[in-house]
Amino acid sequence: MTYIQRDIEKDIENWIEEREIIAIRGPRQAGKTTLLMRIKEKLFNKRINEKNIIYLSFEDDLLRIAFEENPKKFVSAYLGEDKVYFLLDEVQYIKDVGRKLKLIFDSFNNIKLIITGSSSFDLTNLGKYLVGRVIFFDLYPFNFFEFLKAKGERYEKIYSEYRFDIKEKKIEKNPFLEELNNLFKEYLSFGSYPRVVLADNNKKNEILKNIFITYIEKDIISLYGNKYRDEIIKLMQILASTKGIIKYESLASDSKLNFNELKKILSILQDSFAISIVSPFHKNLITELKKNPKIYFIDYGLRNYLANKVNLDILYENFIYNEMTRKYNVKYWRTTAKTEIDFIIQPGQNNDLIPIEVKTTPKITRALRSFIETYKPSLALIANLDKLSKDKVNQCDVISVPFVHL
Repeated sequence: MTYIQRDIEKDIENWIEEREIIAIRGPRQAGKTTLLMRIKEKLFNKRINEKNIIYLSFEDDLLRIAFEENPKKFVSAYLGEDKVYFLLDEVQYIKDVGRKLKLIFDSFNNIKLIITGSSSFDLTNLGKYLVGRVIFFDLYPFNFFEFLKAKGERYEKIYSEYRFDIKEKKIEKNPFLEELNNLFKEYLSFGSYPRVVLADNNKKNEILKNIFITYIEKDIISLYGNKYRDEIIKLMQILASTKGIIKYESLASDSKLNFNELKKILSILQDSFAISIVSPFHKNLITELKKNPKIYFIDYGLRNYLANKVNLDILYENFIYNEMTRKYNVKYWRTTAKTEIDFIIQPGQNNDLIPIEVKTTPKITRALRSFIETYKPSLALIANLDKLSKDKVNQCDVISVPFVHL
């Protein structure tokens, strides 16, 4: 199968020879195992003896049980005189994984631990045992740039040439915009899981179905039990057709869950990398909302499968959130007067905020003017299908940028 280089690879490589544990988090089938194999290949190319590069998957119950019974003895069996690189896949299945990895880390100096897991809750809990000992990296399904890499070097070059840079604020007309938009529609329709992207079109929906079934069986039932199985599926279907801010009371009623059950299941969906929950940006506690969140899916294809339709208006907003959250802290803004900005990002350390509106066709809205007057940003973006332009509101540059340039 064709290998597509992932954006986080270079960041991970910077930590390969450092003492800290590398922890790669992300949803099932986002490419974590493939990335581990890539790391193994690169280590081998550095002339590291293959017997000192150990790949282990803890989906194997026999391996998991042996490790859980005596972690030090388990690891010692692989050690010799030279440094050993342990590539440990799916560590969320290990009971009390943080404590066991701390024991190994503190007991052996001449090893490197690179671990993966598909449960954010379990891997995040490593922090309390491994303070100062672990570096986290999040691997999601393909972003749009990685998707274009899979489609061919030509599209990768076009995207790199015309990609909008927030710092430079440079805009340039793209003669290949229609081509990119056609690929963009495919990306939003079938989603970004590597297996789906690389499959023939007539197989994509069946693969999405299998990914969902595997997610329910392995990430939900095996980790959280069977108690909420049906409720989780129903709630995911409701969320897949929901746009904008959610109200817990309405969502609880629609899903026939009580408030505490709803919050628990939403937490499970977020911890297992199915959804992201976005909180509102607020500084004025009187006039700005601070409670109700927005919810986005990690993958568009999964969202479409659950909704049984492709709703582009929902997907455009979901796309901008997914692309932005991999680089910046993302929130949304809404006032008690129902003035709303889709996203607020803070790209630098200077406290300058950038509002982002998502529109099929660009328009400077009353809400955008209100935010600019209140917070005085130097840049505002209107993400849209095909318009590229620059305007000025007060001292703020308002730039309309096609989705495929972001």
